Amino acid sequence: MSSAAKEGQRLLLPKPEKLRVAVDVDGVLAETMEAWIKTFNKLHGTRFKLKDIDSWASWIKFGISKDEFYRILEGTWENWIEIPPTEPDLAVKVQRAERYGILDIVTGRTQRTVPAVKQWLTNQGIKYNRFVRVPGWRYKIALGYDVYIDDAPELMPMIPPTPGAFGILYQRPWNMHVIDMPRVFKVRTWSQIPSVLKEITHTKKEIAA
Repeated sequence: MSSAAKEGQRLLLPKPEKLRVAVDVDGVLAETMEAWIKTFNKLHGTRFKLKDIDSWASWIKFGISKDEFYRILEGTWENWIEIPPTEPDLAVKVQRAERYGILDIVTGRTQRTVPAVKQWLTNQGIKYNRFVRVPGWRYKIALGYDVYIDDAPELMPMIPPTPGAFGILYQRPWNMHVIDMPRVFKVRTWSQIPSVLKEITHTKKEIAA
């Protein structure tokens, strides 16, 4: 076969499909709980640290109502410029993950905070395909993504019963209790995510074969 024919054959081969990846914001990209704890300490004269938020329902530990917890959280986005990223050089790390997936921002942020979240993402240089807002984390699984990168401990048990879905649990103090389960990977840093997405890609190809 001539080199021209070989080149033509390569052009006819289908390009490998990328994974559709849903990326959470709070606690995965934006370190909003760091801002939350600072505001809480200021309001209540306490000296709690981020590591003290060791439960998803942390309002119980801090002796406040769930409503107050979320009011403070929403208020942190009023000063979005002060919210740090979860890791140094985050934009570069997120971009590396794009080799294996089409990344959408999928968040349960309130409609009022969406403009601030988008400004924050732009300011941090984090690129994404689409911005999707849902009423809460429970609604994410119904969107049919291949992979969910999230810190919500209660989202992960929804992965195994959902055909074709995979989860990447971005480990934080409030989700360290999550047990191992099928198709759920645990990572401590964004640097680990590209290799996990690569493994998921291979797994999905084997299932489809």
